[in-house]
Amino acid sequence: MAVAVLIGLLLNLNRDEWFVAITFGVVIDADHLLAAPRYISDNGLGAIMRPSWDDASGLPWKSLFHEPVGAFFVVPLAIGWRYMVPFIFWGTHVAADELQMATLGQSAIIESVLLSVVVAGILYITYSRWSALSQEPSFQRFLTQSWAQARTWFSRLGASIRVP
Repeated sequence: MAVAVLIGLLLNLNRDEWFVAITFGVVIDADHLLAAPRYISDNGLGAIMRPSWDDASGLPWKSLFHEPVGAFFVVPLAIGWRYMVPFIFWGTHVAADELQMATLGQSAIIESVLLSVVVAGILYITYSRWSALSQEPSFQRFLTQSWAQARTWFSRLGASIRVP
């Protein structure tokens, strides 16, 4: 999700493109939810914490969207789209999956470093854009204002999903 946000900020996506970016960059992981019940029943709930969800059953736990062959579906959708948004975000997701599988022994360290760099990139971009528009740019003021906006957004979200 963080990588998708960083790339979206770099590409300066509009609202429709953000929807496509999150769909192809993040939501394609919903296929894991379909395989999780079988995996948990065969291996136990604690097995989810293993570096690889390989239960040696031969049954897939991820769809073809997680393989390079998924390009045969994604590329036609991407043709004509500004910046080929579906392909960029899907390709980034597949590349991240491949990196994770190639570095299973060190994936926690690599993922921590990558997440730190990505979050720093997100902060840099959002602060740069905010300070260009602000009368009194300071990082502390930026964090205070961002925190207030986040709290407002979450309170509105909570109010919209409450059941009377």
